[in-house]
Amino acid sequence: MSAQIPFAFLATLLGEARALAMLAAAGLPDDGTPIGHLDFWRLLRNNIDQTGDERHALGPDTVPDGSFELLLAAMRLGHDLGDGLVRLAAASRIVWPDLPLVARRGHDLRLQVPGTGLVPAQRRLYLEMVMVVLHTACCWMAGQKLEPRRIIAPADDAPGNGALFALLGCAVVRRGDDIELVYPASAADVKIVAERFDLWPSLLFETYRQITAEPLARISIAEQVLGLLWQSPLDQARVAGLMGLSVPTLRRRLAEEGHSFRGLLSHVRQQQTLAALKAEVGLEELAERVGYSEARSLRRATRRWFGAPPSALRKLG
Repeated sequence: MSAQIPFAFLATLLGEARALAMLAAAGLPDDGTPIGHLDFWRLLRNNIDQTGDERHALGPDTVPDGSFELLLAAMRLGHDLGDGLVRLAAASRIVWPDLPLVARRGHDLRLQVPGTGLVPAQRRLYLEMVMVVLHTACCWMAGQKLEPRRIIAPADDAPGNGALFALLGCAVVRRGDDIELVYPASAADVKIVAERFDLWPSLLFETYRQITAEPLARISIAEQVLGLLWQSPLDQARVAGLMGLSVPTLRRRLAEEGHSFRGLLSHVRQQQTLAALKAEVGLEELAERVGYSEARSLRRATRRWFGAPPSALRKLG
Protein backbone atom coordinates (compact mmCIF):
# COMPACT_ATOMS: atom_id res chain seq x y z
CA MET A 1 0.00 0.00 0.00
CA SER A 2 1.31 3.44 -0.92
CA ALA A 3 2.44 5.72 1.89
CA GLN A 4 -0.18 8.31 2.72
CA ILE A 5 0.11 12.01 3.50
CA PRO A 6 -2.64 13.42 5.74
CA PHE A 7 -4.90 15.89 4.00
CA ALA A 8 -4.20 18.18 6.97
CA PHE A 9 -0.62 18.58 5.74
CA LEU A 10 -1.75 20.02 2.40
CA ALA A 11 -4.53 22.07 4.03
CA THR A 12 -2.15 23.62 6.57
CA LEU A 13 0.45 24.28 3.89
CA LEU A 14 -1.76 25.91 1.26
CA GLY A 15 -5.09 26.57 2.97
CA GLU A 16 -8.05 24.21 2.98
CA ALA A 17 -9.97 25.81 0.10
CA ARG A 18 -6.94 25.83 -2.16
CA ALA A 19 -6.03 22.26 -1.20
CA LEU A 20 -9.53 20.99 -2.01
CA ALA A 21 -9.52 22.80 -5.35
CA MET A 22 -6.16 21.23 -6.27
CA LEU A 23 -7.44 17.75 -5.45
CA ALA A 24 -10.60 18.25 -7.49
CA ALA A 25 -8.63 19.60 -10.46
CA ALA A 26 -6.36 16.55 -10.34
CA GLY A 27 -9.31 14.15 -10.20
CA LEU A 28 -8.40 13.01 -6.68
CA PRO A 29 -10.87 12.53 -3.78
CA ASP A 30 -11.56 15.89 -2.15
CA ASP A 31 -13.25 14.52 0.96
CA GLY A 32 -10.30 15.07 3.31
CA THR A 33 -8.96 11.52 3.05
CA PRO A 34 -5.17 10.90 3.06
CA ILE A 35 -3.29 11.44 -0.19
CA GLY A 36 -0.87 8.93 -1.70
CA HIS A 37 2.58 10.45 -1.37
CA LEU A 38 3.33 10.22 -5.10
CA ASP A 39 0.06 12.02 -5.85
CA PHE A 40 1.02 14.56 -3.20
CA TRP A 41 4.33 15.14 -4.96
CA ARG A 42 2.58 15.65 -8.31
CA LEU A 43 0.11 18.11 -6.78
CA LEU A 44 2.94 20.26 -5.46
CA ARG A 45 4.84 20.07 -8.74
CA ASN A 46 1.67 21.16 -10.58
CA ASN A 47 1.26 24.02 -8.12
CA ILE A 48 4.79 25.27 -8.83
CA ASP A 49 4.07 25.12 -12.57
CA GLN A 50 0.86 27.11 -12.10
CA THR A 51 2.23 29.73 -9.71
CA GLY A 52 5.74 29.97 -11.15
CA ASP A 53 6.90 30.06 -7.52
CA GLU A 54 9.00 27.33 -5.88
CA ARG A 55 7.68 28.56 -2.51
CA HIS A 56 4.08 27.84 -3.60
CA ALA A 57 3.19 31.53 -3.19
CA LEU A 58 3.71 31.20 0.57
CA GLY A 59 6.14 34.10 0.99
CA PRO A 60 6.18 37.81 0.26
CA ASP A 61 8.56 37.30 -2.67
CA THR A 62 8.36 34.87 -5.57
CA VAL A 63 11.13 32.30 -5.87
CA PRO A 64 11.25 31.57 -9.62
CA ASP A 65 10.96 27.99 -10.79
CA GLY A 66 14.49 26.76 -11.47
CA SER A 67 16.06 28.36 -8.41
CA PHE A 68 16.68 24.97 -6.86
CA GLU A 69 18.64 23.95 -9.94
CA LEU A 70 21.03 26.82 -9.24
CA LEU A 71 21.79 25.22 -5.89
CA LEU A 72 22.43 21.91 -7.62
CA ALA A 73 24.71 23.67 -10.09
CA ALA A 74 26.85 24.74 -7.14
CA MET A 75 26.67 21.26 -5.63
CA ARG A 76 27.85 19.56 -8.84
CA LEU A 77 31.19 21.38 -8.53
CA GLY A 78 32.02 19.44 -5.38
CA HIS A 79 34.48 16.59 -5.69
CA ASP A 80 32.47 14.59 -3.17
CA LEU A 81 29.13 14.85 -1.36
CA GLY A 82 30.58 16.60 1.68
CA ASP A 83 32.20 19.27 -0.46
CA GLY A 84 29.08 19.48 -2.62
CA LEU A 85 26.83 20.20 0.34
CA VAL A 86 29.19 22.90 1.59
CA ARG A 87 28.99 24.53 -1.85
CA LEU A 88 25.20 24.13 -1.96
CA ALA A 89 24.87 25.76 1.47
CA ALA A 90 27.05 28.68 0.38
CA ALA A 91 24.93 29.15 -2.75
CA SER A 92 21.72 29.12 -0.69
CA ARG A 93 22.72 32.45 0.84
CA ILE A 94 22.43 33.97 -2.63
CA VAL A 95 19.59 31.97 -4.16
CA TRP A 96 17.49 31.63 -0.98
CA PRO A 97 18.66 34.53 1.24
CA ASP A 98 15.78 33.98 3.70
CA LEU A 99 16.50 30.24 3.89
CA PRO A 100 20.24 29.84 4.38
CA LEU A 101 21.47 26.27 4.74
CA VAL A 102 24.41 25.09 6.84
CA ALA A 103 26.54 22.04 5.95
CA ARG A 104 28.90 20.37 8.44
CA ARG A 105 31.17 17.38 8.03
CA GLY A 106 32.95 15.66 10.92
CA HIS A 107 31.93 12.55 12.81
CA ASP A 108 28.87 12.66 10.55
CA LEU A 109 27.64 14.74 7.58
CA ARG A 110 24.87 17.24 8.31
CA LEU A 111 22.70 19.63 6.33
CA GLN A 112 20.86 22.07 8.57
CA VAL A 113 18.04 24.61 8.28
CA PRO A 114 18.47 26.84 11.36
CA GLY A 115 15.57 28.34 13.30
CA THR A 116 12.81 26.09 11.95
CA GLY A 117 11.04 25.85 15.30
CA LEU A 118 10.67 29.64 15.45
CA VAL A 119 8.59 30.08 12.27
CA PRO A 120 4.82 29.61 11.62
CA ALA A 121 3.38 26.11 11.07
CA GLN A 122 2.90 26.68 7.34
CA ARG A 123 6.58 27.47 6.87
CA ARG A 124 7.65 24.53 9.06
CA LEU A 125 5.78 22.14 6.77
CA TYR A 126 7.36 23.79 3.74
CA LEU A 127 10.81 23.28 5.27
CA GLU A 128 9.99 19.62 5.87
CA MET A 129 9.35 19.31 2.14
CA VAL A 130 12.58 21.15 1.38
CA MET A 131 14.61 18.65 3.39
CA VAL A 132 13.04 15.69 1.57
CA VAL A 133 13.79 17.34 -1.80
CA LEU A 134 17.36 18.03 -0.67
CA HIS A 135 17.76 14.36 0.25
CA THR A 136 16.41 13.42 -3.17
CA ALA A 137 18.97 15.72 -4.75
CA CYS A 138 21.80 14.20 -2.72
CA CYS A 139 20.82 10.72 -3.90
CA TRP A 140 20.62 11.94 -7.48
CA MET A 141 23.96 13.72 -7.54
CA ALA A 142 25.65 10.79 -5.76
CA GLY A 143 24.16 8.30 -8.21
CA GLN A 144 23.02 6.03 -5.38
CA LYS A 145 20.43 5.70 -2.66
CA LEU A 146 21.75 7.24 0.56
CA GLU A 147 20.51 6.20 3.99
CA PRO A 148 20.21 9.05 6.52
CA ARG A 149 21.19 8.13 10.08
CA ARG A 150 18.45 10.34 11.46
CA ILE A 151 16.58 13.61 11.12
CA ILE A 152 16.67 16.12 13.97
CA ALA A 153 13.68 18.44 14.03
CA PRO A 154 11.81 20.63 16.53
CA ALA A 155 8.87 19.24 18.47
CA ASP A 156 5.87 20.19 16.34
CA ASP A 157 2.11 19.79 16.62
CA ALA A 158 1.31 21.25 13.18
CA PRO A 159 -1.30 19.02 11.45
CA GLY A 160 0.46 16.44 9.30
CA ASN A 161 3.94 17.29 10.58
CA GLY A 162 6.42 14.45 10.10
CA ALA A 163 4.51 12.66 7.33
CA LEU A 164 7.19 13.39 4.73
CA PHE A 165 10.07 12.69 7.11
CA ALA A 166 8.58 9.22 7.64
CA LEU A 167 9.11 8.44 3.95
CA LEU A 168 12.87 8.43 4.47
CA GLY A 169 12.64 5.52 6.92
CA CYS A 170 15.09 6.87 9.51
CA ALA A 171 14.72 7.91 13.14
CA VAL A 172 13.32 11.40 13.74
CA VAL A 173 14.71 12.99 16.92
CA ARG A 174 12.63 15.87 18.23
CA ARG A 175 14.77 18.52 19.88
CA GLY A 176 15.99 22.09 19.45
CA ASP A 177 14.83 24.65 16.88
CA ASP A 178 16.66 23.43 13.75
CA ILE A 179 16.05 20.75 11.14
CA GLU A 180 19.11 18.61 10.44
CA LEU A 181 19.49 15.84 7.89
CA VAL A 182 22.22 13.59 9.28
CA TYR A 183 24.19 11.12 7.14
CA PRO A 184 27.00 8.77 8.26
CA ALA A 185 30.46 10.30 8.01
CA SER A 186 31.25 7.91 5.13
CA ALA A 187 28.61 9.64 2.96
CA ALA A 188 30.84 12.74 2.80
CA ASP A 189 33.33 10.80 0.66
CA VAL A 190 30.78 9.60 -1.91
CA LYS A 191 31.75 11.01 -5.30
CA ILE A 192 29.37 13.37 -7.08
CA VAL A 193 28.43 12.35 -10.62
CA ALA A 194 28.45 15.82 -12.20
CA GLU A 195 27.04 14.73 -15.55
CA ARG A 196 23.78 13.70 -13.87
CA PHE A 197 22.95 17.37 -13.27
CA ASP A 198 21.57 17.94 -16.77
CA LEU A 199 18.99 15.17 -16.34
CA TRP A 200 17.68 16.40 -12.97
CA PRO A 201 14.56 18.22 -14.24
CA SER A 202 13.30 15.23 -16.22
CA LEU A 203 14.18 12.51 -13.70
CA LEU A 204 13.51 14.31 -10.40
CA PHE A 205 10.20 12.54 -9.84
CA GLU A 206 11.63 9.14 -10.70
CA THR A 207 14.44 9.65 -8.20
CA TYR A 208 11.95 10.59 -5.50
CA ARG A 209 9.83 7.56 -6.34
CA GLN A 210 12.82 5.26 -6.02
CA ILE A 211 14.09 6.57 -2.70
CA THR A 212 10.60 6.39 -1.15
CA ALA A 213 9.66 3.04 -2.70
CA GLU A 214 9.97 1.01 0.50
CA PRO A 215 7.24 0.96 3.15
CA LEU A 216 7.05 3.51 5.91
CA ALA A 217 9.11 3.00 9.09
CA ARG A 218 11.76 0.73 7.58
CA ILE A 219 13.80 1.29 10.73
CA SER A 220 12.54 -0.58 13.78
CA ILE A 221 11.84 0.98 17.16
CA ALA A 222 14.73 -1.05 18.62
CA GLU A 223 17.11 0.34 15.98
CA GLN A 224 15.97 3.88 16.75
CA VAL A 225 16.57 3.32 20.47
CA LEU A 226 20.02 1.86 19.82
CA GLY A 227 20.89 4.83 17.64
CA LEU A 228 20.04 7.24 20.44
CA LEU A 229 21.80 5.22 23.13
CA TRP A 230 25.01 5.07 21.09
CA GLN A 231 25.09 8.89 21.02
CA SER A 232 25.08 9.41 24.80
CA PRO A 233 23.86 7.76 27.99
CA LEU A 234 20.12 8.40 28.22
CA ASP A 235 17.38 7.14 30.50
CA GLN A 236 14.20 5.58 29.19
CA ALA A 237 12.07 8.71 29.67
CA ARG A 238 14.53 10.84 27.72
CA VAL A 239 14.73 8.34 24.85
CA ALA A 240 10.93 8.09 24.70
CA GLY A 241 10.65 11.87 24.60
CA LEU A 242 13.17 12.21 21.77
CA MET A 243 11.17 9.67 19.78
CA GLY A 244 7.88 11.45 20.47
CA LEU A 245 6.51 8.53 22.52
CA SER A 246 5.37 7.99 26.07
CA VAL A 247 7.39 5.55 28.20
CA PRO A 248 4.56 2.95 28.26
CA THR A 249 4.21 3.18 24.46
CA LEU A 250 7.94 2.77 24.00
CA ARG A 251 7.94 -0.29 26.26
CA ARG A 252 4.99 -1.82 24.42
CA ARG A 253 6.44 -1.27 20.95
CA LEU A 254 9.81 -2.67 21.98
CA ALA A 255 8.08 -5.71 23.46
CA GLU A 256 6.21 -6.22 20.17
CA GLU A 257 9.63 -6.48 18.49
CA GLY A 258 10.95 -8.86 21.14
CA HIS A 259 13.15 -6.33 22.96
CA SER A 260 13.27 -4.37 26.20
CA PHE A 261 14.83 -1.00 26.91
CA ARG A 262 16.94 -2.52 29.66
CA GLY A 263 18.29 -5.18 27.30
CA LEU A 264 19.16 -2.66 24.59
CA LEU A 265 20.85 -0.36 27.11
CA SER A 266 22.89 -3.28 28.43
CA HIS A 267 23.95 -4.23 24.90
CA VAL A 268 25.17 -0.70 24.14
CA ARG A 269 27.01 -0.46 27.46
CA GLN A 270 28.74 -3.77 26.85
CA GLN A 271 29.91 -2.82 23.37
CA GLN A 272 31.04 0.65 24.45
CA THR A 273 32.88 -0.80 27.44
CA LEU A 274 34.80 -3.34 25.36
CA ALA A 275 35.79 -0.69 22.82
CA ALA A 276 36.88 1.79 25.49
CA LEU A 277 38.89 -0.79 27.44
CA LYS A 278 40.81 -1.60 24.29
CA ALA A 279 41.49 2.12 23.90
CA GLU A 280 42.87 2.30 27.47
CA VAL A 281 40.18 4.72 28.68
CA GLY A 282 40.28 5.17 32.47
CA LEU A 283 37.54 3.42 34.47
CA GLU A 284 36.14 6.59 36.04
CA GLU A 285 35.82 8.25 32.66
CA LEU A 286 34.42 5.09 31.10
CA ALA A 287 31.85 4.69 33.88
CA GLU A 288 30.61 8.21 33.22
CA ARG A 289 30.50 7.60 29.47
CA VAL A 290 28.23 4.60 29.73
CA GLY A 291 25.98 6.03 32.42
CA TYR A 292 27.30 4.58 35.68
CA SER A 293 27.75 6.76 38.74
CA GLU A 294 31.10 5.25 39.71
CA ALA A 295 33.82 2.87 38.55
CA ARG A 296 32.81 0.26 41.14
CA SER A 297 29.43 -0.15 39.46
CA LEU A 298 31.16 -0.62 36.13
CA ARG A 299 33.46 -3.29 37.57
CA ARG A 300 30.47 -5.24 38.83
CA ALA A 301 28.79 -4.91 35.44
CA THR A 302 31.81 -6.21 33.52
CA ARG A 303 31.97 -9.27 35.78
CA ARG A 304 28.28 -9.88 35.17
CA TRP A 305 28.56 -9.40 31.40
CA PHE A 306 31.87 -11.03 30.64
CA GLY A 307 32.77 -13.04 33.75
CA ALA A 308 35.96 -11.01 34.23
CA PRO A 309 37.02 -7.63 35.69
CA PRO A 310 38.10 -4.70 33.46
CA SER A 311 41.79 -5.36 34.16
CA ALA A 312 41.53 -8.88 32.71
CA LEU A 313 39.62 -7.65 29.69
CA ARG A 314 42.33 -5.07 28.96
CA LYS A 315 44.96 -7.80 28.94
CA LEU A 316 42.92 -9.81 26.47
CA GLY A 317 42.88 -6.78 24.11
